[in-house]
Amino acid sequence: MTRINSAQFKGVCDSVWKDRATVLAGRGLLNGDAALLRAVYWRLFKAGVRPADKLENHSFEQTREMYQLVVVCMIELNAFPPFDGSADLRELLMRYEDEVDVVQAKHASV
Repeated sequence: MTRINSAQFKGVCDSVWKDRATVLAGRGLLNGDAALLRAVYWRLFKAGVRPADKLENHSFEQTREMYQLVVVCMIELNAFPPFDGSADLRELLMRYEDEVDVVQAKHASV
């Protein structure tokens, strides 16, 4: 298994944020949070960081929670040295929620 450190994980989250327009445009039926988490998951996977089990299809909220859980588990299993990446995930999702709020407010004022 490939190891990942906190700086590398933050880099993955930052790269997803930079590519959010593309990530969100290709989200299909997923909500934005789940799409961003899926992008983190696949970038970790492509880098060689692997989950313990495969993901199953669930409802939208379950899918979001599943990606979040799997990403956290991937970090726990592969972090070296050990670190907690949950703050980086929270920041990624909060940035997205803030951006959605601004866009919605902009559209509401039109």
